[in-house]
Amino acid sequence: MNIKNRKIFGQVLFILIAFYLDGLMKWAFLNNMNHVTVNVLPQLMLMVIIMLTMRIDNRRQLLTYGIIFGLIYDSYYYGIIGLYTVLLPLIMVGIDHFKFLLIKNNMGYDLSIYFLSLTFLQSGIYLLESLLQQTSTSVFDFITYTLGPTLLWNVVVFFILYVPLNNLSQWLMKYRRDSK
Repeated sequence: MNIKNRKIFGQVLFILIAFYLDGLMKWAFLNNMNHVTVNVLPQLMLMVIIMLTMRIDNRRQLLTYGIIFGLIYDSYYYGIIGLYTVLLPLIMVGIDHFKFLLIKNNMGYDLSIYFLSLTFLQSGIYLLESLLQQTSTSVFDFITYTLGPTLLWNVVVFFILYVPLNNLSQWLMKYRRDSK
């Protein structure tokens, strides 16, 4: 296995571990916090995908990651195929399209991109579920009881896990770029 394939395998494994930790956080920590009204959704996989998107230059690879991991996320957590399968590649291509505006990758840029992506993803899921008549929640209840707590929880997790995840994502990309 050459170096490029090892790095791609490492990126896929990195995303799969984040996918697993999403479910683990939901089960271990948030089951006691999610009540009838408040619903917190951990999005560690989205954080990892955004960090990798900021560093991957190949748009075909980004679309492949977005579609595959969106499909896995939909089939495992939602049961409705299409929510993450559509929205995740859109987020990744949007970040790839506008990353030339970023002068340097740092915590502030990554946090703002993660915050905007998370807001877009959760709002898109709510909109698609409303169109498919899978939810009867009003927009104000969604913002108050789902979007707000989800953003707060994920920003706190971002601050806690930023340094190790950022170092790992840089390591997964650095050697492959140097070996071209």
